Amino acid sequence: MKKITVRICLALLLSLMVCTAVHADSQKGKIQPDIITDYYMIVESKAGGIDMYSNPDLGSTKLNEELIPNGTALHIEGEVENNGTWGYAEYHGMMGFAPLKDCRPAQSRQEAIDSELYIAGRNNVDYYADYDVKAYSSQGSQKLYQGPGEKYGPVPNLREIENGETLHITQDAKLVDGSHWGKTSVDGKNGWINLEDTEEARKSKEAVTPTEEAALSKEPKNQESEKAEEPAMLKTETNPAEEKVEVTPVEEAAVPKEETNTAEEKVEVTPTEEAAKPEDKITDAPAENTEAASTEKKETDSASSDRTEAEKEQPEAEKASSTEVESSSGIPRSFIWIALAAVLAASGVLVYHFIKR
Repeated sequence: MKKITVRICLALLLSLMVCTAVHADSQKGKIQPDIITDYYMIVESKAGGIDMYSNPDLGSTKLNEELIPNGTALHIEGEVENNGTWGYAEYHGMMGFAPLKDCRPAQSRQEAIDSELYIAGRNNVDYYADYDVKAYSSQGSQKLYQGPGEKYGPVPNLREIENGETLHITQDAKLVDGSHWGKTSVDGKNGWINLEDTEEARKSKEAVTPTEEAALSKEPKNQESEKAEEPAMLKTETNPAEEKVEVTPVEEAAVPKEETNTAEEKVEVTPTEEAAKPEDKITDAPAENTEAASTEKKETDSASSDRTEAEKEQPEAEKASSTEVESSSGIPRSFIWIALAAVLAASGVLVYHFIKR
């Protein structure tokens, strides 16, 4: 009986090991580089730039919204072969794969830095900067990097820069990706810091926020004034109908003055003008009814279109919720099937031994 239990335990352990391996692969969902590397490539594509993908496949998710322009340096930390060579690199804080067929190798880190400064343009690079800044980071300290970007890696064997330290900037650059970096030295070692992590940048952001709030506060007032103008426009549209009604009495008063003294002509004129008045009123009333009917149709059409859009969005929301439930559970179907197979195998072993006895 002890041998049976030992065998069952071994079978269960084996199945659990296989399940955890499959679960780890499905949870990552990301291919890791086959070769670890450490070199730089410069984007050089006929299309003007390249895309970064979550996996070494053109059908996988793109990590960038716009093309990574030519001249951008990429720090290749690994390689994968999949219909060509793909480089594993960092871009805007995300790790992904870039097709290396559209890149050329940089001979050194400095060549990669010079390429990015070149595409930034002379107006965005100051090679003769001469000013001081005070370091400030929400984390309390920051690193000095070997180039204008975290992809270049921190300067080795150097302490972190504490908040409040004064740093002398000798070169600064606003890069194509929107980041702002400055060249400085700490403890005799040259490097680059992110100029967004300074007290000057923090103060400028705080000074901008009140103006933005004032601009936002003005917008509701403008909307209220537009709403107040709408009734006035409606009133002006109704005035022409009123003017038509008011004109008819004037015509009635003017016609008797121009007529002759005979009583017969007066009698002939007044009925026609009086008959014209009801017709004007009658014609105006249907016009108003048609306008009201058209507005009601527009409202019903808009309501029906809103309903159709909501009905279209419901399946998408249900799909998204189902995917969220599957991802929140964290247990893929393959794991469940393997676990069931392990249980069935263990029960088969038990049944076999009991029958043999």
